Amino acid sequence: MTAGIVALTVAMFLAFLAPSAWLTVTRRRTLAGPPPAPGEPGLLEVAYLRGGPARVVDTVVARMCEDGRVSVDSTGKLKVERASADNAVERALLARCGPDWGTKLYRLRVSLQFDAAVDGVRSSLVNRGLLMSAAAQQKWRRAADVQVCGLVVGAVIALGLLGVPAALPVAIVGLAVLAGGIKLRIAHGPQTAKPGFTPHGREFTDRLGTVGPWRVRASAEHPEGVAGVVAMHGTDGPEPDQPYLHQLRLAIRTRPRTSTPAKTSKSAKSSAASSASYSSYSSSGGYSCSSASSCSSGSHHSGHSGHSSHSSCSSHSSCSSSSSSCGGGSSCSS
Repeated sequence: MTAGIVALTVAMFLAFLAPSAWLTVTRRRTLAGPPPAPGEPGLLEVAYLRGGPARVVDTVVARMCEDGRVSVDSTGKLKVERASADNAVERALLARCGPDWGTKLYRLRVSLQFDAAVDGVRSSLVNRGLLMSAAAQQKWRRAADVQVCGLVVGAVIALGLLGVPAALPVAIVGLAVLAGGIKLRIAHGPQTAKPGFTPHGREFTDRLGTVGPWRVRASAEHPEGVAGVVAMHGTDGPEPDQPYLHQLRLAIRTRPRTSTPAKTSKSAKSSAASSASYSSYSSSGGYSCSSASSCSSGSHHSGHSGHSSHSSCSSHSSCSSSSSSCGGGSSCSS
């Protein structure tokens, strides 16, 4: 009987302590992340930190409406006025406009959140050490689950030892360790880091809202204009209000019949999960006007990111089945 009590005691403390130690080490490594990258996050990165993928899309729409590249009519239909993109998310938006260069804003807003370009905004924040990677978060959750299993096993053994008079002191100590393990799970579990911020990311995001020009709501005073205020405060933030922001608010409240694309990448799903809390800024590449046409991009330096591309149709393609072309200030339509 004594040997059995010793074996159960060892098993109980191993069940309590080993998974708890793993959880503590995993949490520390996950929160540490890579060293912060030099430089300040850009407009879309700030939008992601403040509101996830949805805020990134709202910010892009506001920026493109603000400078006249797209417009939104009273029916909530977004129309391309000038086919020009400053970054990958804007190119992804233009690619969703269809052959008539127009689409319902609420549908575009939902589908664009799952685009790889938006997930690229998150990836850049992970590289900056502001957000945890999806793999690191998964490892942390796994360590927390194992620790809970260890607590359950240890608790069963401790309760069993309570019925053995010779093992009563050990059982009481075991229950005290169990209480400490539960407290550790609550304090060090992955739920404490939602929506995936590292300590540096949380500190940076909190600082944005209290000091510096990002906190202002007057779009004329913000360094990024209306788009900057939307990135920080959402569509209700900018002063004075704008008609396209009203349409954005209506789009937010509208539930599309097909809420999300049927197939999304694994990384896009992790991007959507973080929204309950990254983007290449190069202007290279192009986007499709329709199934029968393509647009090419030429670089021009302007705007926040320092890059803007003025798209034009090549001499051998058009933006629709008709002969209309991408003019500098006109929209492409059939």
